[in-house]
Amino acid sequence: MQEPQTKLSLSVTPVNGTVPQNPAIPLGLIAPYHQQANDINHMLQNQMTRELYGQLRSLEERAVLCVRGKDKIIEEMKKQCGEMEIRTRKALAEAEFWRKMTNQKTDLCKELAGRLLEIKKKEKSTRRLGERNMAEEAESSTGDNGDDVVHTARTRLCKRRRL
Repeated sequence: MQEPQTKLSLSVTPVNGTVPQNPAIPLGLIAPYHQQANDINHMLQNQMTRELYGQLRSLEERAVLCVRGKDKIIEEMKKQCGEMEIRTRKALAEAEFWRKMTNQKTDLCKELAGRLLEIKKKEKSTRRLGERNMAEEAESSTGDNGDDVVHTARTRLCKRRRL
């Protein structure tokens, strides 16, 4: 004969939800077992609750450590960001200084180059006038311009133009 399989449960109430009304077993005999089943259920629930609380506490501790680490890293990054900002401002100020200096030096060079060209032009014009005057004086006093072939050729050219 097969016995019907019953579900094992830690619940105080039977599986089908009704307490068997078996007159052969008095309730006084079943009551201590019911109380023992209740006590075991409470004990297991309390143990599971304690384990869950322990796990929760360890997770909370880990979360606190992670948050503290994150806050520390954020503070370091803020500090580094501030330092980089200061360095950037200094670099920009230095770049602006060198740009101004370059512009000033460029303007000064242009001005000096312009002055030099003017001086060279004046010098060339005074040389030409001076050479012409000297050539005319030399020719007028001696009749010839000296031993310089270039000046002699210029003087001859000038004389031919006059004629």
